[in-house]
Amino acid sequence: MKRKLAFKLILLGVLCAVFACGVSVAIDPYNVFHWKDARDNGVEPNKNYVKTRYVLHNPDRYDTFIFGNSRVGSIDAAKISDTCYNMYYSEGLPAEHYENLKAFVQAGVDVKTVYLGIDDVTCFVDPAIHDDQLIRRPYRAGERKLAFFMDYLDPSVALQSLETICAYTGEEPGFGDRLYSTGNYYLDTSLTAESLELEEWPNYFEWYGEGALEDIRELKDFCDAQGIGLVVFVNPEYERRFSEAVEHGYLDFLRELAEVTDYYCFCGYNDVTTDMDNYHDISHYRQQVGDAMIQVMKGENTDKLRDLQAQGFGTYVTAENAEEVVGNF
Repeated sequence: MKRKLAFKLILLGVLCAVFACGVSVAIDPYNVFHWKDARDNGVEPNKNYVKTRYVLHNPDRYDTFIFGNSRVGSIDAAKISDTCYNMYYSEGLPAEHYENLKAFVQAGVDVKTVYLGIDDVTCFVDPAIHDDQLIRRPYRAGERKLAFFMDYLDPSVALQSLETICAYTGEEPGFGDRLYSTGNYYLDTSLTAESLELEEWPNYFEWYGEGALEDIRELKDFCDAQGIGLVVFVNPEYERRFSEAVEHGYLDFLRELAEVTDYYCFCGYNDVTTDMDNYHDISHYRQQVGDAMIQVMKGENTDKLRDLQAQGFGTYVTAENAEEVVGNF
């Protein structure tokens, strides 16, 4: 009798666990179980995982990649080439990009060129914190799948997201098409004087400069060893955010970055970074800015570009001129 009761209790527990996992997989707020067909549900997907899995399962589709955090989401991959994919995701960091790039190469992706966007997020965010953030938990080739998915299978995570999912009515037109073609997204907000007053320097930003420089060095060495072209660029932040970063030592990072790699510098103070109309918020620039950055990196030459470059927008920084360029900020 006791054995039968124990068996029934164990069976009931197993059924409950299976049901709870089924609920988590069905709701799947971060789209890790629906990476082949991510849903615009009001919760930002774990784009690192979704995009990496997508590329690994389509190894012949792309040979050029844009890596960076959400700011580079405004750089239209299609304007670089029809085989370019934008791997941006929230707070994307070089240590994670390096792991993803290695996974691509190991999977047979013929990577020809990498565009690497960096900024104050690179300098002040330690990638170790992302392991505990479901929106940003990185894909790692060879990691045990159960270890990655365990927290996503927690039914409380799925149930807590239901209020957001049920209330969400603003589905983005073409969300899936963009995610699975160029990887881009388009914000539809405007930086205003009112919203600017609400922005504060993030309280979890701490110095990670030396670690970031080593991560970038590793990525560069890997690209050199694999014959992959690497184009590094520094994102243009709105002038107030840039000034806050400078107050926290950002210029030291930019100086030392030139000892690791040459880069295009789009930050600083110029007609782009001082114009609120060029920004969705204090951090994210609009697509017209991304278009100008592509033109500069492709070597295109127009009167408007020449004027912006004369102000320092897109200056090519090397170890030889870094002190002169960075010293002028």
